[in-house]
Amino acid sequence: MEKSYAKQKKMIKLRRNLFILGMLSIALINFLVFWVYVNVDSILMAFQINTRQGVEWTLDNFSRFFKEVKMPEFELGLAIENTLLLYLVGTVIGLPLSFLFAYYLFKKVPLSSAFRVVFFLPSIISAAVLVTLFKYIVAPSGPFNELLSVFTGKEMYIEWVTDELYSMKTILFYVLWTGFGGNIVLLSGAIFRIPEDVLEYAKIDGVGMTRELFSIIVPLVWPTFSTLVICATAGLFSNMGPVLLFTEGQFKTMTLGYFIFDKVSVGQYNYPSAIGLIFTFVGMPIVLFVKWAMDKAFETIEY
Repeated sequence: MEKSYAKQKKMIKLRRNLFILGMLSIALINFLVFWVYVNVDSILMAFQINTRQGVEWTLDNFSRFFKEVKMPEFELGLAIENTLLLYLVGTVIGLPLSFLFAYYLFKKVPLSSAFRVVFFLPSIISAAVLVTLFKYIVAPSGPFNELLSVFTGKEMYIEWVTDELYSMKTILFYVLWTGFGGNIVLLSGAIFRIPEDVLEYAKIDGVGMTRELFSIIVPLVWPTFSTLVICATAGLFSNMGPVLLFTEGQFKTMTLGYFIFDKVSVGQYNYPSAIGLIFTFVGMPIVLFVKWAMDKAFETIEY
């Protein structure tokens, strides 16, 4: 009887382990195929070029990058510059503004409901639809130029998207505006998690909005804010922005992410792999430094 019970218990444990293994195998296979294989293969392709004789192992892709980055006609240097501008506007400027607007909405000050709609609108509407609508608004004969004509008293016919002088600036404004929605949702959630007792105690002590923001809200919400900064920094060199929907890299709007996408879309894999590997080594210490700096700014507070 005891042997039968022990055998039955062993079978139940075996079936349980097989079930767990079967469920984990799906995630494991996905990890091995779509992460390990893809990344290892891309690293190997960075050291390869295709010739008539077949695949040749070389460092030509890396030397090509350091040559082309200095040559304006290849737009690689411009792509890096625009990518850094996207990070500056979307993260360095956009995130702090998102935090201020989240606090503004949290305090329910006048017109906060109207601003909530304006900020959340880009998160609700499809990106393709939103870009189409935005391009219509800033079109040469669109409402924005008509509004400018009324204010200036002169007929305005500026091509905000297709003019090299304004195109990248227009995209940067779009990135700043559309970046508010998701950031405000996350930051507002973090602010609303703060215990009401803490804020009530500060109010009783006569703490104003400015001191409440920087002495209470910022330290308590800092883990969420720093996570957003670190994630944005990790995707710094892969961020292509809405360039595909706006200009497809024309009119001096090329970004590094779109540059790689454009090469891959025409069947060039080795050179983009080398570029990706280069910026992986460049980006890794940047991300680690940003993480270290963000962790040093405020101590993590549990509440």
